[in-house]
Amino acid sequence: MYRVTSSSSKRVLASLIMNVISSVAVIIVNKRLVYNEAGFHFVTLLTAIHFVASFFGCLLLSYLGFFQIKRLAIKEVLSISLAFCGYVVFNNLSLLNNTISVYQMSKILGTPLIVWIEYVAYNKRERRETLLALTVTCLGVAITVFVETSLNLVGMICALLAIISNSLYTIWGNTKQKELGASASQLLLYQAPISAAILFFVAPMESLKDLIAYEVTFTTVWTIALSCIFAFGVNLSFFLFVGQTSPLTTNVIGYLKTSLVFVAGFIFVPSEVTLKKIVGVSITLIGLCMYVYYKSKIQPPPPNTG
Repeated sequence: MYRVTSSSSKRVLASLIMNVISSVAVIIVNKRLVYNEAGFHFVTLLTAIHFVASFFGCLLLSYLGFFQIKRLAIKEVLSISLAFCGYVVFNNLSLLNNTISVYQMSKILGTPLIVWIEYVAYNKRERRETLLALTVTCLGVAITVFVETSLNLVGMICALLAIISNSLYTIWGNTKQKELGASASQLLLYQAPISAAILFFVAPMESLKDLIAYEVTFTTVWTIALSCIFAFGVNLSFFLFVGQTSPLTTNVIGYLKTSLVFVAGFIFVPSEVTLKKIVGVSITLIGLCMYVYYKSKIQPPPPNTG
């Protein structure tokens, strides 16, 4: 039986708090400031800039002595770079084309996909109680999403592709650290520039004419800089957390972020509250509580990964 050390628990909690705060903040900053105030709708380019910032952030941490750089083969990091790239691109496109509620709630559908992938690829089975909890959660998601009047085909496709990419990078974010014997910072140091290079190549295809015509202002600079700070927090804390827990647990944390973003969305972005939305969110949270209860009974504490 595993024994949770104080340092291990603190690392997991710290990475969780960092991820939740950074995730909520970057969503609000992008939606409210970068897209609306600065009028910067080039999501692929924004993502590439995020990865450049994450790369230099890792270099700074290494220079300050927080970790040592480890040589990794690019081919070993390419798959997770592509998955991570696809997730963030389609995730940003989903945020741009959907309301915050649709954007956040649809992401939860990645959980059953992770369960399926882990079963097929890694022969990992979940108990019936856990599957029941996930079913209840998905029911809540369906109710919440399909009461939206602003659903559109482009937004739905972007959300679906984001879910698939999210599931792959979440699983690989855990397995790659173990396979390569690399820490979160060491892996992100390689993944970030590879993803940035790919995205800078793709970015002109998004809207080259509008990009050339776009006038950079002080608002553009400071809002993107603020977005980069929180994006670095999201990227680093993801690898920190998934490396110490599991892909499924990491995905479930999205439920907490969903609730927080939902509240923040009502505060910063005007949205009509309906009875069906309340019912949908309530069912989702009930499923989350069931999941936490069942997993706490059968799942051992996270090991100390050092």
